[in-house]
Amino acid sequence: QTDSFKKTRSQRVKTRTGLGTPPSMAAQTSSAGMVMQKISETAKHVLAQRRPWSEILDKTAYSKPANLAEATSRIRKNISYFKVNYVLFVLATLMLCLLTHPISMFLLMALGTSWVYLFVIRTEPLVIQGRTTSEREKLIGMSAVSVIVIFFLSSVGSVLFMGLGLGIAGVAAHGAMRVPDDLFLDDNAENEGFFAFMKPPNPTQATI
Repeated sequence: QTDSFKKTRSQRVKTRTGLGTPPSMAAQTSSAGMVMQKISETAKHVLAQRRPWSEILDKTAYSKPANLAEATSRIRKNISYFKVNYVLFVLATLMLCLLTHPISMFLLMALGTSWVYLFVIRTEPLVIQGRTTSEREKLIGMSAVSVIVIFFLSSVGSVLFMGLGLGIAGVAAHGAMRVPDDLFLDDNAENEGFFAFMKPPNPTQATI
């Protein structure tokens, strides 16, 4: 009886102190921590590549384009140079639109949390009515639920389209009016694609 009492007491102590945490819960906590660390590193890497906002707001660099061809050329060059700032501007516009529609913002956050939990944090197979679902079935199911909620059961889709439309219109207006003659364009970065700034830095590359 004494040994049994000591064993029970030891299990209680482990549970209280976290030493007896189930492996699945520990794995989920570790996965969540790794995801947050990856997101934090990516965000810092992207923000480090943004251009000074003073260059965007430089009043002396604005002029009306002579024609459509010049406006298109300016937009292309400015997007290549200010792309991180433009992405931040569009995201900020989306956030402002969502703040004016709190229900849509809540639904979008709930959907995003569900995606992260099912495909990143959760390590155990998803079992529905005694049947284990595959990754492909989870993807199809979550995609169908997301489409139905965003475009049919709520106004989330309209809010997103409105935010994207306003953000893109602002980017186009700035890109057409901002004279890019004083900007140094990196041809290598332009050839790598628009989302090249999302790539993590090369760990073998020496930092100057």
